[in-house]
Amino acid sequence: MTRSQVQNDFFAQPGVPPKPMNSQVFHIVVAMMFASATLSIIFFIAWKTMGEKPYALSWSMGYLSATCQWFVNLIIDVFPGHASYWLTFNAFALVMITLGIRGHCQRTDYQGLPANLWPFAGILYAGILWTTVVNPHTGITMALVPAAAAATLFLSALMIIRHREVSRPAEWAAATAMVLFGVTQGIAAGMAMLQGPVGDAAYLGFYVNYNFLTLPAGYMAMGMFVVFMLASDLSEQMREIAVRDELTGLLNRRGFSEQAAREFAVARRTGSPVSVVMTDVDRFKFINDNHGHATGDVALQHFAAILAADRRTEDILARVGGEEFALIVPGTTLEDAMLLADELRAKIDSQPMALGDSSVPMTASFGVAMISARDTCLADIIERADRALYRSKRGGRNQVDLESSQMVRASDGTLKPLSV
Repeated sequence: MTRSQVQNDFFAQPGVPPKPMNSQVFHIVVAMMFASATLSIIFFIAWKTMGEKPYALSWSMGYLSATCQWFVNLIIDVFPGHASYWLTFNAFALVMITLGIRGHCQRTDYQGLPANLWPFAGILYAGILWTTVVNPHTGITMALVPAAAAATLFLSALMIIRHREVSRPAEWAAATAMVLFGVTQGIAAGMAMLQGPVGDAAYLGFYVNYNFLTLPAGYMAMGMFVVFMLASDLSEQMREIAVRDELTGLLNRRGFSEQAAREFAVARRTGSPVSVVMTDVDRFKFINDNHGHATGDVALQHFAAILAADRRTEDILARVGGEEFALIVPGTTLEDAMLLADELRAKIDSQPMALGDSSVPMTASFGVAMISARDTCLADIIERADRALYRSKRGGRNQVDLESSQMVRASDGTLKPLSV
């Protein structure tokens, strides 16, 4: 395929009606159209199966617009002139670019851009309209879309990497693909500008050949890595479901066990203290029997909310049984853990659960234990805290007890080793 063939097949000069494309260009355009349609369907399915996440729908509509953009190239011969073809082609391109970056804003909850990006797309389109019809400038009109694509790709990559403290491999891959694709689009914009106001056949040839070499590969790589990132999101979502209690939103026993094992390893390696607080709602069966299981569920949510309030990021809180909850407090001594447990007990006692126009009083019992030299795993500490919890219940409920294997409360109220 010669340079002149590419020019005639893909980009008509201003004022010259577009000519039908040859078979080589036709095959590339058809492949890109079907690839875009496939990606649109993939993202639409993801939107339906991932809880209708808005970013998946934005990307689905974006790739649908790209499908239309490639279709415009298939019917290029129906346009009466360059202007009508070029304005239609770029309208779909700007819709795709706008929906693409909007999807990344929605996924990462990025607040650095306005919620409505369409006015910016409108300004760009006005620039294309002006430099195509009103005051023709070949270089600018051909450079605006790739320049906009490069800018949004770089910004999208930045959003992905800054979205979380430790980015997942799929996110790094998607961001890398976007940066590389953005670089190629930036170069394309620069090559387009070299044509100047009236166009230059040699520079146009370089521009078109460069796009046919880089655009399909970059476009597909970016699309597939974003799909990979979406699959990673779904995997993370399923993992969260597996380790979270559906009723309270806290960790369940499985999630608690995973994080507790890691925390025990850190405590052993660093020699730092770690304490465990076990608690459950007093007379929970009475609440269920007298007010119904639906009220019992609300009581557990109320209880969990009080426990979770003002927790540190390193604390590990979980619902490990019906009405039983566990709290791991790293870097906390037994005495400090006792004070924390007593504060929580007082909060629960003073904050009855609202039930219509009335309220249901609630109390809870607590057991506390701290890591010792003979513990082989965190389960050993949990077992001692659990025994302390049941001693507090047997002792009258609505109180805090501590494990008796290491410490006792002295007459002055302080905690001392049992051997003292």
